[in-house]
Amino acid sequence: MNKKIWITLALSSALLLPISPASVQAASSPQLILHYAGGGYTSEISETLLVRNGVNYVNIGYYPSSLGLELKIDASGKRASYNGWNKKFAVRDGSKAAMLDGKIVTMQAPALIRKDKKTDTSSIYVPLRFAAQALDGKLVSPNAQHNTYQINDMHTYEVITDVYKGTTYTLTKLNGDLYASRGKQDPVKLASIQTGLDSTGMEFRSTPGGLLLITVNDSYGEPHINSQQFQLLFRDGKLVRQTSVDYGWGRSNTVNSYDNKLVMNDGTNLRIIEDGTGKVLQTLNLVELAGKGKDQKYSVEAIDQDMLLIRNARDHQLQLINRKNGNSVLLYQQFLTHEQQQSVEEDIGPMSGGDRIDFTKRVGSTLYFTYADFDKGTVNATYNLDNLD
Repeated sequence: MNKKIWITLALSSALLLPISPASVQAASSPQLILHYAGGGYTSEISETLLVRNGVNYVNIGYYPSSLGLELKIDASGKRASYNGWNKKFAVRDGSKAAMLDGKIVTMQAPALIRKDKKTDTSSIYVPLRFAAQALDGKLVSPNAQHNTYQINDMHTYEVITDVYKGTTYTLTKLNGDLYASRGKQDPVKLASIQTGLDSTGMEFRSTPGGLLLITVNDSYGEPHINSQQFQLLFRDGKLVRQTSVDYGWGRSNTVNSYDNKLVMNDGTNLRIIEDGTGKVLQTLNLVELAGKGKDQKYSVEAIDQDMLLIRNARDHQLQLINRKNGNSVLLYQQFLTHEQQQSVEEDIGPMSGGDRIDFTKRVGSTLYFTYADFDKGTVNATYNLDNLD
């Protein structure tokens, strides 16, 4: 999976701040390239540096929205503070002293804060070295030939938060670290997904046996057509099992339990988990059961003691499997006309609709479905599981 997208923004920040020409180096203004990771992407920003009294300055007024920081400027317009997850720093116009994560540090030169009266926005210039330090980046030695500087590995401080049964859960977009806190307690790290996240949500499920299953669904890419899913199972606050699967442009709506058991899916193997202990009772190899070849990923849309409904992430086709004997059927071949089947088989790709079949319920051995027919609209259909005996 390659989720890296390069974004280049040309910012002529040196033009926003009136500085006496005598204080600026006569040579051509140096350039800065910043790389930061966040939301599953690696982004690149290029900017013109301001040089004053031999010190390189960078305008950090642009970065809050990109990095998950909240910028506040006091009533005097002279103090700028940045706040984010595990990150706080502040500078004052004309002062070398800065606050960084609760400590006073001395910058190479004083900060410069100016407000543009036309746009009502502020330019906040700080020495380049401090910008790299404050944003957890690595300042690379300048390229003398091209007069460029580079800051690598800048952090993003964006997080997703949710409250479940009085506990606040926080998930960082930078690398998927998961924290929990109650009241005024300091957050405690529970686990890590170890990947960047983009458009993300968390779902929580408490089991009768005292387990907690947290499911993280993430959409990424443009226009967020790709999906990945992570499952984290906890017992008494400790991680006992974890799975992840990248479906690409496949669907990730997955069931997580049946008959007082939990199910955890990595796209290839479906593990049936005993409630209370987290012990794996059975592992089903979805690739082998489906029989569509290697390197496939499957989401699970329904499961019972005797049946399994899975959907392939590449062709979006829903497949019914008899768990007793392994017999299976592709449901679009049962419900659709020959012409409609051909359309399903040809409609494969990131924006495809697949077979448009959805499972609704089960009554006895009869499974109920709906599917979208371009001529008739929504159509009801049934299939008897006994046909696979």
